[in-house]
Amino acid sequence: MNPIKKYFNWLQKDNPTGEVERYPEIDEKGETSLKGVFIVGDLTGIPLLKLAAESGKRVIDYFNGDDVFQKQRENNSDSEINDILIIGAGPAGVASGMEAIKHNYNFKILESAKRFSTIINFPKGKPIIAAPYEYSQESDLKINEGVKESLLDELNEQIKNIDLPIAEGVVAEKIEKKGDHFEIITNDTTFKSLRVVLAIGKSGNARTLDIPGEDLPKVFNRLIDPEEAKDEDVLVVGGGDSALETAIAVAECAKSVALSYRKSSFSRPKEQNEVKLNKLVEEGKIKLLFETNIKEIKESSVVLLDKENKEIELDNSMVFSMIGKELPTDFFKRSNIKMEGELSLTAKLQFALLLLFAGMLYFGKSSADFYESFFGKVDSWGKVFTSICSGEFWYKFVSLPEVLFSALFSDSVRIWNVTKYINATIAYFSFIAFFLLGVYLLYKFIRDFAPEVKLNWQTFKYAYFISIGIFFAVVFFGGRYYGIELLGKSQGFWYTGFYSLTILIFGLRRMKIKPTRYIKLQTSALILIQALPLFILPEFVFPLLGKIGALGGENGFVFTQVFPKESYWRSYGFILAWPLNFSNLYNSNITTFWLVFSIVQTFVIIPYIVYRWGKGAYCGWICSCGALAETLGDEYRTLAPHGPKAKKWENFG
Repeated sequence: MNPIKKYFNWLQKDNPTGEVERYPEIDEKGETSLKGVFIVGDLTGIPLLKLAAESGKRVIDYFNGDDVFQKQRENNSDSEINDILIIGAGPAGVASGMEAIKHNYNFKILESAKRFSTIINFPKGKPIIAAPYEYSQESDLKINEGVKESLLDELNEQIKNIDLPIAEGVVAEKIEKKGDHFEIITNDTTFKSLRVVLAIGKSGNARTLDIPGEDLPKVFNRLIDPEEAKDEDVLVVGGGDSALETAIAVAECAKSVALSYRKSSFSRPKEQNEVKLNKLVEEGKIKLLFETNIKEIKESSVVLLDKENKEIELDNSMVFSMIGKELPTDFFKRSNIKMEGELSLTAKLQFALLLLFAGMLYFGKSSADFYESFFGKVDSWGKVFTSICSGEFWYKFVSLPEVLFSALFSDSVRIWNVTKYINATIAYFSFIAFFLLGVYLLYKFIRDFAPEVKLNWQTFKYAYFISIGIFFAVVFFGGRYYGIELLGKSQGFWYTGFYSLTILIFGLRRMKIKPTRYIKLQTSALILIQALPLFILPEFVFPLLGKIGALGGENGFVFTQVFPKESYWRSYGFILAWPLNFSNLYNSNITTFWLVFSIVQTFVIIPYIVYRWGKGAYCGWICSCGALAETLGDEYRTLAPHGPKAKKWENFG
């Protein structure tokens, strides 16, 4: 293995690999992008029966406190419009129905097969694990440990005296928004409802292996009765709990069992499954084949590839492909329900807006002198607004492209000043496009979201983003093109201040949403480091100490080595190591103190931190870049691309 590949393998050793399964995008209430449609159960990404039932109850609890929904119920005079339509009659859907009955809601439950069909399709005798054990169930539908058959008996016993309006054999094909209600188009008829609860689980088709021989009759994607594997040579493909449970179930009656998984270890298997599997492996009843991929299925054998691409051929008479089910994405697309990480046209336009802003910022900054000489210098905010409101300003603004192109193609232009005109041209057209696209997106945002504006986190977040954007536009253009500082403070001061404020606000939000001990400690550290050494100390404390003489004389160590010429911004280097803080070791800015400190910090202290506490210790607990990613970026993790291609792009960067 070459050194570069070896380095990247070490760098990404503990990182998740493979593609991330995309679920429908939901908020903390379980509401999808199609407002009024909620998701509960397995489709939220947590495949635990107990939590599925609890999520079914919680969505009804939310409806009870939703004033908009309650007002719609009161105003609804159409008997065909249900209060709630629940799609799916598994534990989550049935728990929702039981709770809805208690509150006298008018509702129906649609089920494409039979109630509890997912559990009915479990293998015979499948152990039921009622995790998490410490969780106190509030739902009326109780999930207890046992086996498939005992759980089914208990569930049916719990609902036998409850008149749940379940329509079996009804397949939902599409959800359409019609005014203040929804129409649910099915294979049978069309239903109407004020709210929709999706409790369909992963009801799509089984994933395919996409290899030769997959269509042979000996290949299955579910196990009904382990006795069917009696005296067979069985291969189980997969690394999830379904694969482990299948291998465990057939091990007692099969002639041989091999379990093939493409990774080097299982990802968070249930403890009981891992214990049972290891016991059967020790007894020689199951052969584990980690880091293998199935290449071909033949009539009497299977061909696997190991991590070095060497073929392994095994005798085989039965294959269980337990690699999961595909989500019903076609149903979501037809219903205009957005998936995680899916980029809508609006999202793409927002990205284009960001690029235009970057172009305006970068090229505008390098051509500021040209604009100042062209429009004239002003020295106060009053004069800025007076200038903008004058006819002369707008005449110059409109005629600017002609001036720029004339200069670019004139005989007098020289290589040393042509760059200035090119930068000014790009900045000008970036600004025009940014303004037009920004106005359109703002209009679209107000049109789409204004009717649903509530005093909640989403409203605050977007209002904060818009306010910060407008504020920095004023600060940037005022400082760069007119040389005017807001309240006597530089652009850097405002940028750092609001950077710190953003980390504080979104950090507190993160700790509220995910109140684990690790999250609280990590986020608190990031907030404090950003607020104190990266803002308060360099912007307030050090200047004050220098002013009162607490940092020594003009020729002392501090003012000759640490902060020469009162350059308190250098203190960022105590946290942001070279080359993150490039300026301390650039041109004439180098002092002996910062040269020695930066070398020790970058090549001794940080490597020790990484060696002692792991690769994420500096970026995830100290650095301001990581601070913004862990706080502001926490809600947007699912938007990042995943998989092998994304890793290659990351390595390239």
